[in-house]
Amino acid sequence: MKGSVAVLISLLKGEISQEEYMNYNNIKIVNITLPKRIYGFIFNYRNINLIVTNKSLSNYKYDITLLHEFAHLELNHIDKSCLDFKIEGIEDEADKYVEFLIKTIKTC
Repeated sequence: MKGSVAVLISLLKGEISQEEYMNYNNIKIVNITLPKRIYGFIFNYRNINLIVTNKSLSNYKYDITLLHEFAHLELNHIDKSCLDFKIEGIEDEADKYVEFLIKTIKTC
């Protein structure tokens, strides 16, 4: 099952833990050395949603990167080929979705 906006909102509200969200969505995180301009990415491998993050990120950038990658999952971007949708468009859509989620949390 794909991610659920209600579950992600529950995570942002502190109603569930990050571990619970990750278990719900079958997510594993790997921290590795990446070029400085790459914060992270998500892909599906053998039905596991793998998030790869740059191990040099500050705690703040790491948290923002995870939220951004969770947005890609919620928007079903990991099922799209890069040829289906320009990378910039996918990234912009994920950023706008994160902004939407944060506004939704603030109004609750």
